[in-house]
Amino acid sequence: MGGELVEVVGSSRRQVPHSSRTPSATEQRRDIQGLRAVAVVSVVLAHAGFGGVRGGFVGVDVFFVISGYLITAGLAREVARTGGVSILGFYARRARRILPAASLTLVVVVAASAALYRAGDLARVLADVRWAAFFAENLHLARVGTDYFTTTSFVSPVQHFWSLAVEEQFYLVWPLLIGLIMMASRARRSGTGRRRGRQVALAAVAVLSMLSLVWSVYATGHSAQTAYYSTLTRAWELGVGAVVALAGARIEQTPRALRTAASWAGLALVLAAITTYDAATPFPSYRATLPVLGSALVLAGGIAGSRRGAQVLLGAAPMRFLGDISYSLYLWHWPVLVLAPVWRDHPVSTRGRVVLVLVALVCAAVSYRYVEQPFRRRTGLARTRGRALVLWPVTVGLVLGMVIASNLVWVSQPQAQAERLARQQSVQSPGQLRRAVRQAARQARRGDDLPRLLLPALPDLLDDVSRPAEGCWASTSDAVQHRICPLGDTSADRTVVLFGDSHVAMWLKPLSEVADAAGYKLIVFDKASCLPVDVSVQYHSRPYTECGTYAAWALDQIKALSPDRIVVSGVTTSTLLDATGRPLAEPAADDAFEKGAAARLAVLRAITPDVRVLSDIQALPRDASACLGSRRATRATCAVGQNARVAARDARWRRAAAAAGATYVDLTPWFCDRDRCPVVVGNTVVYRDSNHVTTTYAERLKPVLRKQLGL
Repeated sequence: MGGELVEVVGSSRRQVPHSSRTPSATEQRRDIQGLRAVAVVSVVLAHAGFGGVRGGFVGVDVFFVISGYLITAGLAREVARTGGVSILGFYARRARRILPAASLTLVVVVAASAALYRAGDLARVLADVRWAAFFAENLHLARVGTDYFTTTSFVSPVQHFWSLAVEEQFYLVWPLLIGLIMMASRARRSGTGRRRGRQVALAAVAVLSMLSLVWSVYATGHSAQTAYYSTLTRAWELGVGAVVALAGARIEQTPRALRTAASWAGLALVLAAITTYDAATPFPSYRATLPVLGSALVLAGGIAGSRRGAQVLLGAAPMRFLGDISYSLYLWHWPVLVLAPVWRDHPVSTRGRVVLVLVALVCAAVSYRYVEQPFRRRTGLARTRGRALVLWPVTVGLVLGMVIASNLVWVSQPQAQAERLARQQSVQSPGQLRRAVRQAARQARRGDDLPRLLLPALPDLLDDVSRPAEGCWASTSDAVQHRICPLGDTSADRTVVLFGDSHVAMWLKPLSEVADAAGYKLIVFDKASCLPVDVSVQYHSRPYTECGTYAAWALDQIKALSPDRIVVSGVTTSTLLDATGRPLAEPAADDAFEKGAAARLAVLRAITPDVRVLSDIQALPRDASACLGSRRATRATCAVGQNARVAARDARWRRAAAAAGATYVDLTPWFCDRDRCPVVVGNTVVYRDSNHVTTTYAERLKPVLRKQLGL
């Protein structure tokens, strides 16, 4: 994190009493340096995957509190001294502090990524770098639905810039807001005016922080991924630090013993969050109050100094050193941890992760010594606001220049070549395609090189998806019905219904074309992640009760349509629940799956005698993009045997279909051969993520689907 370090590191280490003035942000407090160390070490160890600190992500929240405290204290002091806030001066200081190290990190990441990633993942890195350069990475991650805790899909080496973006967005308005509030309250040179200004500002900040906290709780419950990256859900954390800063004079008047106890209690709360929280903890929500209030107590307890407070531990020399380099360490640790497995094309061992943490420490120390310090202390920049402000366009231009050049050389040309190759592809018969799968499996077993050009081009992989038009399917929200939108031959009298989740919708494009050619109207009933089996399922650690309501509605609609044929499919790796809402273990889960499948197929068979069940496809250990993104990837990367749960559930689905008189369609021969399920067949990427087929490969299976579904 960078915003909280405007002009602190390297200045005097004296403890300066607050007395009747605004808390000073320029004198370095050793306990704050140590608290920074706790925050950055917890983040680094958590990201490195070391046990015992799974909640280390709360270190970011600790940084937010420190930032709010120091920045607000400095602004309040400026208003008290000059009667206003110099916005240009504020951003000039920030430019010297955060831009050089951040820009260097982005430039190095672009260069390293161009050497390590194939075109697809490189395009995603470059997109992230563009957003990061403008301090908007949090908005980008929220927009594309990135899960901060994911380990199986693509992870951007600049994903951690989301927290810097939150701070910069917060500080777009914060200096002006604090200055206006205090000036409006006559926060002039008189002692009474200063006190009145601080009191009004304190009340305003407290109210705004409470509103942000309320919104954080609400937003986390309704859209956790978006809430995680939102400035509005995090603003209260910086606000809490601001409250401590504005109340510093009052806090100083409390008994020293109370402040001492508060500092130790605060450190305990922070450590409790680090050691007890994990990826399953809904966050930020009200759970962020533990590290946030803990940080606030440490800050408040250290006001005016305390020889027996947490400063005893936090002020130790190693802690101060880590606090000094915390910004650079935060910047460098994540690219080091993310890019190393890409370079090696396999996960890094525990010993290797220890080495990577040490490498990050060295990078941070060098960056602090030769980048942070010189720019912040350079006399010309320090004394001339205009020169410092020029850093903003210069650094952004440098980063964007690297991005544009890399995109032209490494992304655009391969993508154009792949598109030309796509137009040359010919349709294969089921037998030819099956032989191609066997050949791809042999190549995977040998570890052959990947083809130079892949279809779809990796930049387009996630977008190579089939799904109904907007409003014609139900997402994972609380929607339990949707519009009925005919496809295929919409004027036909005969109707085919697709019923299931995204694992039936992923066949939509080829099936729509097949239905159109055969004279069938095609209608889709698709609710995301709702297995079309009469059993309770789990979604994001909660019972997915909307599935039952949706299924009842869909079955009524299907009955009214009286279709000639019903095609059913769904994701078989779903976690199934018992009657009390608890996850079922094997083999009870498979038994429940078979029973529920037989019951649902019997209902569908009562509507039409022609019901066909499409088997599920392989589930990869990682997203296809994560498997193929490295330049060192081969055909063997991620090409493993068929997933055991998929195989077991497919076998149960086959038995349930036989019992209900439905037809089971086994697609396995077009995805796997003996002990290998290749990720690439010929030049075609089979999977767009870890468990959905690309539309490009689905269309290659059009002859198979036409024959197997009797169309």
